[in-house]
Amino acid sequence: MLNTGTILLDRYRIISMLGQGGMGAVYRAWDMRLNVPVALKEMTPQPGLDPQTLGQLRQQFQQEAMVLARLNHPHLVRVTDFFEEGDYTYLVMDFVKGESLADRITRQGSPPEQEVLTWAGQLLDALSYCHAQGVIHRDIKPQNVIIRADGRAVLVDFGLVKLWDANDPHTKTVMRGMGTPEYAPPEQYETDLGHTDARSDVYSLGATLYHALAGQAPPTATLRMAAPEQFVPVRTLNPHTSAATEAAVLQAMELPRSKRWPSARAM
Repeated sequence: MLNTGTILLDRYRIISMLGQGGMGAVYRAWDMRLNVPVALKEMTPQPGLDPQTLGQLRQQFQQEAMVLARLNHPHLVRVTDFFEEGDYTYLVMDFVKGESLADRITRQGSPPEQEVLTWAGQLLDALSYCHAQGVIHRDIKPQNVIIRADGRAVLVDFGLVKLWDANDPHTKTVMRGMGTPEYAPPEQYETDLGHTDARSDVYSLGATLYHALAGQAPPTATLRMAAPEQFVPVRTLNPHTSAATEAAVLQAMELPRSKRWPSARAM
């Protein structure tokens, strides 16, 4: 864990921790060269990795950084730098000022349906762009959607990105991870992560929209398979939701991939 005031690369001064997960932490930092705030993601290697595997992970992470730096979309966070210091690897992103969708729901309850649909359109456009570039996000959830002061939704935190080639479903995953259980599709639990594709992001966005509309997270995919009766439709929890919106979200959250929307663009 980095302390407040720590300076990395003689450039980035740590201000505070924004969040922590199994694969590292995200900090708010200050770029002393450009005098702007940034988000700095520290990737922590799993303990006990042999030097060869560690070297491969670092090489893959650098590849991820280069791919992400080429992405340019108004509803995606921009990656600006990548570096290594000590045993750790860092990804630097624009600091997106706003409130996470998770915090917004906690503070205000379910937002109006029209507002959720506006954000959904923006996020689907961002995902469609990502998928066209061969990038799968793999960790879409309310905590990773920032609602800016101007009302725009921005998808952040590319820590679990998968470089995807539709013609080669076994493309390497850059950083291994399961995502967050309530928002992860069943195929993401496979040890062979080649099983995920663009429809996996569709599921995660559907689960995120479910949370926004219903005011609570959906049950995990594994619980839904074990006890289907525990899955409560959106309109049961929020009768103000239209039938068409509920149907779109439920199709995105189908457990078999073949029943989901075939793409973000189609959804």
